[in-house]
Amino acid sequence: MSAWNRIDRGDGRPLVLLHGAGGSARNWLPVVERLAERRRVIALDFPGFGRTPLPDRVDFSMDWAMEQLAGEFERLGFDGPVDVAGNSMGGWFALEAAKRGMARSVVAIAPAGLWTDGMPPLLFAQFQALLLGGMLTRGPGIGWMAVPLIRHTGLSLVVRHPERMSRREGMLMVRDLDRSRVALRLAVRHARPLRFEDGREIDVPVTVAFGTHDRMLTRGVSQLREELPAHTRWVTLPGCGHVPMSDDPALVARTILDGSGIARSTLEVGA
Repeated sequence: MSAWNRIDRGDGRPLVLLHGAGGSARNWLPVVERLAERRRVIALDFPGFGRTPLPDRVDFSMDWAMEQLAGEFERLGFDGPVDVAGNSMGGWFALEAAKRGMARSVVAIAPAGLWTDGMPPLLFAQFQALLLGGMLTRGPGIGWMAVPLIRHTGLSLVVRHPERMSRREGMLMVRDLDRSRVALRLAVRHARPLRFEDGREIDVPVTVAFGTHDRMLTRGVSQLREELPAHTRWVTLPGCGHVPMSDDPALVARTILDGSGIARSTLEVGA
């Protein structure tokens, strides 16, 4: 497979950004320049999302996803673990990468998979609604996203402050969602009976951050801690939704830089 589409900015130690299901590297644009002041920032379009095509005859699984990610790291020339930050599905991928020795540190923003017995029914229903909404905006239907009230209503499931996104940004988010529909269905179907497991032995810095207004991964249902290492840092993002980069770019960028800057040698159990 050829190299994935990516946004690549800045210099220094690499920091890889992984988007959520239905998203793309563009989700990270509100924070990329802030991060690039201190790091080389590489935001990737996972296969089937954004502008990276989905290979033929994909048997979507977590092992497959990690094989694809490892291959992309090799194409990027990484010679060891790198700092990884991810949102939603990308947060789950980041935690899985740490289990496999691919991550130097992890910042998981609203990571999927921290539930008990598989994907919560409400979350599954929300994905179906998002897929339907994306389908309704095909062709001339995208014009409805120019109406502020409709745009605000359509985006409010994933962001707390849709008004902080430009009309173009909102329309592109919906377009990315619809473009990824095949890969999104595969990912949701695979993840539905699963959860993140066996992460308690992760020995690199882990930060998990959830917005106070996350309507997709709710507290008590999708923010469970039992499979994460004891040294995990838990961070609250006030006033932020599930995809918080446009809600508070400064806070999200600071959370990522702080979490990816922790030295492995300073980890303390229970910190």
